[in-house]
Amino acid sequence: MLSELNPQLIHDFRKKVHENNNFVCQYFVDFKSKYDEEGKDIWSKICSCMDWLTVAIEGIERPKYNKNMNCSSLEFTHFLVTIDMIIEAVNHLWIAIGGATESKQPYIEDRSIFQATEFDRKYTDEKYIKEIRSWFGVHAVNGNEVQLDGFKKGIRFFSSWSGSSNGKSFFIQLYSNNRRAEEKYGGTKKIEVDCLVEFAALRYNTLPQLMNEIDLLYINVKKELQKLKVQLDESKSELAQLQQLYRQAKERKLTNEHYEDDILRYMSFLRCDLNELQEREKELVSDYLLELKTIIPIYKNIIQEVDHSEFDVFENLHMRSQIYADNSYEFSKTLEYAEGHSLYGSGDITLRTLINKGLLPEYSIHLSGSCLSLLIHALDYKHNKTHPKKIKESKFVQIIDDISYPSVIITRKNGKVIITEKYNNDIEDLTKEDLKDIWK
Repeated sequence: MLSELNPQLIHDFRKKVHENNNFVCQYFVDFKSKYDEEGKDIWSKICSCMDWLTVAIEGIERPKYNKNMNCSSLEFTHFLVTIDMIIEAVNHLWIAIGGATESKQPYIEDRSIFQATEFDRKYTDEKYIKEIRSWFGVHAVNGNEVQLDGFKKGIRFFSSWSGSSNGKSFFIQLYSNNRRAEEKYGGTKKIEVDCLVEFAALRYNTLPQLMNEIDLLYINVKKELQKLKVQLDESKSELAQLQQLYRQAKERKLTNEHYEDDILRYMSFLRCDLNELQEREKELVSDYLLELKTIIPIYKNIIQEVDHSEFDVFENLHMRSQIYADNSYEFSKTLEYAEGHSLYGSGDITLRTLINKGLLPEYSIHLSGSCLSLLIHALDYKHNKTHPKKIKESKFVQIIDDISYPSVIITRKNGKVIITEKYNNDIEDLTKEDLKDIWK
């Protein structure tokens, strides 16, 4: 890594991208600059840019002086390719996100670092770095063709291996297949390592500006959606109302994934034929569905206000009782079976186990999948009122070293974060004494 290229910046950028309920993914996965055109998956491009930028920033090292010219030349080419990787990733992040924000990327026409003139032309730094990359190994032998004034045909140039006397600057000899062109434009070409690092750092450090563009885009899109009224026909059935809201949520990019699994589960419950159930379970399920009705106005408000708060009412669609916790394997496998996610017969076995334990009625074996899932959730909702899940006094430490830089040690108690602190040493150096201090 280089001190001029702080890896925390790309981690901060990645975190920004995933803020606001994964806004950037939702907005750019099917991006349209006009409503009547076919959408493009720009999200994939953004992911690629972030991944390769992380690789390059965390892996780049200054080339070192080496008496072995072969190793020195190859190492410098690798350094140049990594610099180019950083520039390409930053540039394409600006192209991808700037296409929606209509913001102009800084430094594209800048020539303050190299101030280069080659072939009687002034080069921007962006264009000149491509020449440098080509000469110093990437296209050294295939003779990139250049159109030059005073020459009828394009001229090809080739380069020697690169050399260095101190590791701070590198040089090559530029040849041509045209002697007159070589005399005028060939010869020794030299580049300073510090200039290359400065060039990369200047562009890499535009990421905070791009993060601001993401924030502004989110605010603007959210405001536009809030102006667009959500339609709900309350005279229709609960299922019809949910379907109407769900369609609108999918069309409004900022809410199309929020609580999606919960809403789909709720709709599957409303499609159930309650006549499959015997009277006692039918009454239980009806009471449960009545409790779930409060989801509809909340879901409408979520879509209207683009509100990503966590609402407790959706917890009623999740398994939460102590009885579930004590039989979590059997219930989870049975639910996979009921909801069509199980490819094997284990769900049928666990269903019979729950029946034998008296946790489900015997006729459950004959219920349709959605009706079985509804019954299990309704029973869990009832059990949770009398047998809520016990909270055990506990502590544990989670070390996150793959997405955070520097590494972060998180201490939780009863599921809640109570300490978050940076760990600046290598994870392998984390000792029992370190853990003892955290666990006090």
